[in-house]
Parts: sequence; structure tokens; C-alpha cells
Amino acid sequence: MRAELASIRVRQRDGWMDEERAREIRAIVRDALADSSTRTSFLADEWTVGYDHGNFIRSADGATSMKFSLMNQVRFVFNSAGGQPIPGFDTQTRWGMENRRVNLTFSGNVADPSVSYLCLLAYQSQADRFVQEPGIVRPMYAWVAKDLGHGWTGTVGLQNVPWDLESMFFGSSRLTTGEYSVFNYRFGAGKQPGATIRWQGESLRTVAGVFNQLNSLAERWNAPENLSFAVASRTELKIGADWQQLEWMSGAPGDVPGFVAGLGLCMSNGRAQNPQLAPPLGQPTPSAQGVTADLRAVLGGASLIGQFAYMRDPVGGPELGWFTGLNVQGSAFLTGTLEAFAAAAWMDDVPVEWIAEAGANIYLEGRALKLTVKAVVPFGNGRVGGIREIAGGLGIAQANNNASFVTQLQMTY
Repeated sequence: MRAELASIRVRQRDGWMDEERAREIRAIVRDALADSSTRTSFLADEWTVGYDHGNFIRSADGATSMKFSLMNQVRFVFNSAGGQPIPGFDTQTRWGMENRRVNLTFSGNVADPSVSYLCLLAYQSQADRFVQEPGIVRPMYAWVAKDLGHGWTGTVGLQNVPWDLESMFFGSSRLTTGEYSVFNYRFGAGKQPGATIRWQGESLRTVAGVFNQLNSLAERWNAPENLSFAVASRTELKIGADWQQLEWMSGAPGDVPGFVAGLGLCMSNGRAQNPQLAPPLGQPTPSAQGVTADLRAVLGGASLIGQFAYMRDPVGGPELGWFTGLNVQGSAFLTGTLEAFAAAAWMDDVPVEWIAEAGANIYLEGRALKLTVKAVVPFGNGRVGGIREIAGGLGIAQANNNASFVTQLQMTY
């Protein structure tokens, strides 16, 4: 009887302990749920999720953020080649649709509001002035910047080489003509890995840096075509308007009028033995160097641009040497959403000196939707074989091209 009584007491004690454990566990669960609710409220107060020309998540103090946006360009091209007839083939015309460009952009701040980053991954259906391999996803921008205070900013990574007017814009989505200008195609310095220092004041800004060899299309130090390095700089002086407004090539109706004068210098100490690209991509630039100057007027719905370049070994040249270039461009909003534009680019000592563009943009949802309709016409016996055929974005794809007609829808969210 004593043994049986002891066994009953043990069972009662164990049951009491199990009940005590259960009460403790329930208390812990209640505390965890309360703490979780508190933390959720904390996150709601400290982080903001929203949309501002792209989706973003941002901490309340602005120290950490991420914004991502998507741009897609779909277009139809009709190309009048005017070549010699070939039995069984249509050599006179080419046409079709394509997904011209897809950009996925990530940007924001890391750990501190003064540290920013940007990475743009791009797909392009056509080889063009700065992209040799179409049909792949590759970085077009990949940089980190530090705001040093008093208007100074240092940037390292893959970025625009500061030289001509177009180098001050972010990608092709902010250009009036829809892709890139003929002037930039012939004389631009492109994008390269490098380091830059920038100073921006109320009316003056300047940026300078060191890069891989200009126009070498190399992204690593041991690429066969990268036998050199380059330095480049650009300075702009403005009157009226603010710098943020001037990040778009043309001003919308109601914008504050402004005038900008720009000067760019570049030097690449490439050597004569640098490899040369075969046609249709044309000549590389073993020792690209030169000077460019431009004026831009934004007059509240209208814009005028004039550009001049004197450059040694531009990519558009049929042979190595010094070439002169000129570009004139104008645009005007005929209504609140309809913008007409025209541009003409000239280059000396080439079979086709003048190439003109003209068309119109229709903007919807602000600038999120943009429909561009334009014609590209070379002048000079209807042949553009001496300037690398102007591949890719302009819609010209034949050496004996007469004209191209492009309709493009651009969506940016």
C-alpha cells in the first residue's frame, strides 16, 4: 500500500509540473505575439513603400532605400534600302517589329543618405553604337557615389564618360528623338568603367574622370582592345531653370526657361596597334581625343540645341584622323502632350555628310508612356556605307540605305 501511494504521488507531481509548463508556454506565446505586434507597428512607422517614377522602399531617416523601375521600347521599322535588284529577293525594303530595349534599374542609398548606387541591366535587340553583342542582358550602368558635401560628389564604376551633351542624360528614355542622336553616334564617348569627381553649384557644374580607352567597348583591364586609358571632362554653365528640370532634353510646357552652355574635353592615349573592328561596326578609336561645345535653350515647351565637335579618330570616321561635326536640333510642344522635333547632324569628309531626323512624340501619363514616330533620312547619294551604316537604334540597317521610318512605344514604370 505504501508503494502504491508513492506511485500515485509521483504521478500527481508530474501532472502538476506539466500543467505549470503549459501555463509558462502560453505566457511566452502571448509575450511573443505582443512583441511581434509592436515590431510590426515599428516597421510601419520607420519604412515607407510607394511609387515615384518607380517602386521604392525607404527608411524614415533616408539612410537606406531601394527603387526599381522598368523601361521597355517596342518599335516597328520600315527601311527603304534601294539596293541592286536580286532575283527572288526583296532588296528594296526591310520591315518588322522588335523589342528594341528593356531596362531594369535599381537605385537608392546604402547605410547613409550620402551614399547612393545605381545598376541598370539592359537587353537590346540590335547592335548599335555602344553595344556589340545584341540579345543578351548586360549592365549599362553600375556605380556607387558618395556625396562629399559642399557640392562635391565622387563616383566609381560603369558610367557615362563626361564629354558631349548626351553624356549628361540618364539612358535613352529622356532624349527627344527617342534613342540617341546621330551626332552622339559619330562623336560620343560612350560608357566606361572609371572614377569621376563632380562639383555642382547653383549655376555651374563640372565633372572629370579617368576611364578605359574611349570607344574601346572594353569592360575589363585585359581585354584585347583595351590597350590604353582615357581622361575626359565636361563643364556646364546655366541661366534660369534648375538642374533637375534640365535632366530631360526638352522642356515641357510651363517649365521655367533656361539656357545652358557646355564644353567638353577628352583624351585617350590609344596606340596604333589597337585592333580595329570589321564592318559594319567600322573603325575603333585608337587615340580618340578632342573638344566639343554646345548651347541649349529650353523655353517652356520649346527647345533649341546646337553642338560642335572636333575629334580625332571618331568611330563614325571612315579612316583614322581628325573630323569635324555639327548637330542642330529643335523641338516644340504643339499641345500639352504632342511634341514635334527635327534634327540634322553633319560630319565632314564622309560619303554622307548630313543625316536628318524628324518626327513627333506623344506623351501619356506624364512621361510614363511615350509614342515616337520619326523618319531618318541620309543625304549624299542615298548611301551611308561610309559611316558604319548607323546600326541599331536609328533604324538604318543597309549600307545603301535611302530612309527609315520608325514607330516606337516606350513604357517606363
